[in-house]
Amino acid sequence: MMEDRNIPTTLARSIPWVLWLIWKNRNSILYAETQVSQEKTFRDIREEMEQWFLLNAVSPRDNMERPCLQNNDRWLPPEEGVIKCNIHANWRSSTLHSGIAWIARDQDGNVSYHARDAITHAPDRMVAEIRCVIWALTSLNDIGVTKVIIASDYNEVMEAIKAPLQWPRHIGLLQQVIKLTEKFEMVAFEGEKTTANGIARDIARSVLRDGRFQSYLAMGGPSWLHDRIAREKI
Repeated sequence: MMEDRNIPTTLARSIPWVLWLIWKNRNSILYAETQVSQEKTFRDIREEMEQWFLLNAVSPRDNMERPCLQNNDRWLPPEEGVIKCNIHANWRSSTLHSGIAWIARDQDGNVSYHARDAITHAPDRMVAEIRCVIWALTSLNDIGVTKVIIASDYNEVMEAIKAPLQWPRHIGLLQQVIKLTEKFEMVAFEGEKTTANGIARDIARSVLRDGRFQSYLAMGGPSWLHDRIAREKI
């Protein structure tokens, strides 16, 4: 039935969830002596099927794929017309603020914007990094960026965004990321080595190190990192 082109796509796609939820309902009857109504079962089938295809949508190759660059020790520029945004969350513990930062550069290494902020109540670094991704994407969309690469040295976050169903503990935050990507013409996520992500790391570290908890968005790069940004540009 799933291969029959005469069957509507939505119906064909729902077949695995029909089988799965019938099985779950069977177990509820046998082991919990409860039974879900047909109406709720049909509703759950549709919702779970739509959520799965939303989270695992196959995007056009030119929109989401670039050769993996995480083996490079130095910062590499994006393709022409694309902004590369390096991000970092400086998480220390669940009881402290986390410093977060992003810096956006073009194909020539010129900095268009950078931003810094502090967040609270992040139980672990994974949550802090995903919140940093959400913040960066929101900011970039607000300033009119349409094609962007998000680069981080925390590769688990990049993996989670690409396969969200394998990270059920963070599914709510990952759904927010996916929703935000729909606002761009092109979004890609890349892993970086820490040496290639040093500028974003230092900006994020300055939040706790220097007590700079006031958020800001600025054009260009921070003056105290000017020399390093210039070297990476060259």
